[in-house]
Amino acid sequence: MAGQTSQDLLAQTVDSFAQRIQDYASGIANRLGSPLSGQQLSKDDVVARWNFSPLGSTDAADAAYHQLVAQGSSPGQALSQVYPMRQMLYQGADLKEAIANAQKIQGWSHEAAGTEPPPKFEGSTLPLSLAQKHLAEAAAPPPMPAPAVGPALPPLPQAPPAGPPMPGPMPLPGPVS
Repeated sequence: MAGQTSQDLLAQTVDSFAQRIQDYASGIANRLGSPLSGQQLSKDDVVARWNFSPLGSTDAADAAYHQLVAQGSSPGQALSQVYPMRQMLYQGADLKEAIANAQKIQGWSHEAAGTEPPPKFEGSTLPLSLAQKHLAEAAAPPPMPAPAVGPALPPLPQAPPAGPPMPGPMPLPGPVS
């Protein structure tokens, strides 16, 4: 690169580096929100994944969900167990976006099934959470009674007497001649 000054070379290097950073940032921005498979899902595909349950049907999954919550599982854990694909579908950059995605997909699911979505919940969920906790505690089996104290166990047998002492370390061999 004869004839170029070090200042020109430095400016070109900085410009090239800035362009690479810009390309990298654009690539990240374009991939945000895209599915993990790298393909755009149709509305029907999203609804099918939303309703997928290893239990086979949404009725069985809903019953299992309520049973898990009644047994003390958190609602999020129970939902992940009975509908494992939902969490991947409603992920978002922040909580508000994730909630909006979940509500949109829930609407699509009800539309595909021809049912009305449940009314939007108004108020605090704390009383519901406390009621679920109370129901789970009431449904839990009673604690096991303490075992009855019986006669004392016989003492453990004594260790056998020690054998002869172990010999000390062996001396290292001298140099080979």
